[in-house]
Amino acid sequence: MVRWRKAGEGVIDFAPVQSGAGEAYGFQADQPMGALHLVETGGEIRRGAAAVFRMMELCSSPAGALLWKLYRNVPAFRVFADLGYHLVSSIRTLLPARACRIPKA
Repeated sequence: MVRWRKAGEGVIDFAPVQSGAGEAYGFQADQPMGALHLVETGGEIRRGAAAVFRMMELCSSPAGALLWKLYRNVPAFRVFADLGYHLVSSIRTLLPARACRIPKA
């Protein structure tokens, strides 16, 4: 039997903004965020595609490391990644919840 765990478990702490966890960073619990936000230990705040690629890199994903490097260094890639993030986030309620899980090794 395969046990499932959330991606980033043990590396990243996930907290909904509605919990009040983001107030120290200027996120209001009663305001919609509009995109995924990543707050790093050094205080850097990333959102959207940048947050996704950086989280993938933090979770030791080789693909994430490559995508994060491309995002930081190739302006055209950054534009298309941000547009792609916007498109996917606009239909995210249609994506299956299982797509957000990985098997536990």
